[in-house]
Amino acid sequence: MKRKYGNMLVLFYLAFLSILTIEITFQRIQETSEAIEAEKMEIQIGDGAEEDIERMTRVLPEAVSERRTVTEQSVTREMEYELTDEDYQTLLKIVEAEAGCEDENGKLLVANVVLNRVDSSKFPSTVRGVVYQADGGKVQFTPAYNGRLQSVKVSEETKEAVQKALYGEDISDGALYFVATSVAGEQKSGWFYRNLTYLFDYGNHSFFK
Repeated sequence: MKRKYGNMLVLFYLAFLSILTIEITFQRIQETSEAIEAEKMEIQIGDGAEEDIERMTRVLPEAVSERRTVTEQSVTREMEYELTDEDYQTLLKIVEAEAGCEDENGKLLVANVVLNRVDSSKFPSTVRGVVYQADGGKVQFTPAYNGRLQSVKVSEETKEAVQKALYGEDISDGALYFVATSVAGEQKSGWFYRNLTYLFDYGNHSFFK
């Protein structure tokens, strides 16, 4: 009987030691985990990091504000030229006919010249009137009279360039005339240089006002 109780005491003692060991081990694991998390959270500031953080705090809100402003401007931007469908199609075709082989800026410049004329009191007030104008027997835009205007296939780049012009993008410096000397020849091109103010060359064209 004494042996039975002795064995039970031993078992209780061993169980107590096991529970104590488990609690100590769990506590050490928890302490280690907390130390690791604390180390991860620690920020080493130095070598200019303070300045970087300050700069980021200042610049990021400004960048977000600027982006929002640009986006709002894009959304609220209005077309500066309200054209009839006939005028719009005429503008697309004359730009394609005159600058189909040019890059987008070359196309934009031709659109700018046509619209500058629409705005000028020296020329008709519509795109069609400008493109088909003949002054003293001299046509202003040859493709309008040689059939090319009706045969061109308008490219997507031409549409994009014309769209930019209609929204007010103007890189022409007020140009009202242009000539392609390689097409018109030296004699016809000479009139532009003698009677107008030369502005610049771009692509195959020289621009004047």
